[in-house]
Amino acid sequence: MPTLDDERFEAYLKQFRPLLPEPLPAVELSRGARHTFALGAWAAAAVAALVLVALTLHIRTNRARVTEIVGNVGNPEHFQESQPLTMRSANALMAKAPSFKAMVDDMAFRSQTVPLPKGKHSVVAVLGKEKIKL
Repeated sequence: MPTLDDERFEAYLKQFRPLLPEPLPAVELSRGARHTFALGAWAAAAVAALVLVALTLHIRTNRARVTEIVGNVGNPEHFQESQPLTMRSANALMAKAPSFKAMVDDMAFRSQTVPLPKGKHSVVAVLGKEKIKL
């Protein structure tokens, strides 16, 4: 059974009317802030254009170098390098070769001009002599 306090509290709650919120303050950029933003945007566009020009020139000069190197890939003198095959030289070959196949062919057909010390054997030569039965 409702009590008198509950009825008064219910009547009080029925009188509740929400208030309208105040409008949010409008944030306006001052003239100086707009000018600074525009200047920054123009500066960023100029830097982007300069980077684009620099990259274009870099790519063109690298293409000229690659074309020069690609012309040497078919030459027999190209295979007669006296340097041993290292990770650095393999990476250089990969960067210079026109295709992966050309790089692998270049590495496979290198002649070994560095003589091995007496008593030492090449792993490739030893494995080449091994007969594997499948």
